[in-house]
Amino acid sequence: MRLFLKRDVSLGESAFVVCDEQGREKYRATVDKTKVGGKYRILVSGNDGQTVCKIRELPIVGTKTFVFKVNKKHVTFVAVPTANGVYSYFYGNNWHISGELASKNFVIIDVDKSEILRHSKRSGYCELEIFRESEEMYCVAVSICANLINTVEKLAVQAV
Repeated sequence: MRLFLKRDVSLGESAFVVCDEQGREKYRATVDKTKVGGKYRILVSGNDGQTVCKIRELPIVGTKTFVFKVNKKHVTFVAVPTANGVYSYFYGNNWHISGELASKNFVIIDVDKSEILRHSKRSGYCELEIFRESEEMYCVAVSICANLINTVEKLAVQAV
């Protein structure tokens, strides 16, 4: 299954829009500003307006830590930006990331070495190729969080 993630820069509360291969909107991610404490919460809703996933960012110094809640299952995604790249970890499943999270070109791989998601940065949007439909919402959530992490596209060395 192929989905396309695009940043929504309209004046509303929407942050990201996920479309299918025909260009129809499938999910919309909005920022919930009524949340008190922590950093913020992102609600991902389907076409019917019902929330299908909640993403919270936890305020842990030196990391970008996100918790996804789909139905009653939680998965935690931790990204640690360093000078050598972004290291990432999952808690709640056996996934790991191969590739460059910083450049938004990466693959999520399960413990059995099967691909779950191939995330590719394109001009103006990201392409998500999802290999397991049952993990679709988690793949969308990881993609949203990867695009929230501020990184530079090309690493450069600066003379001091």
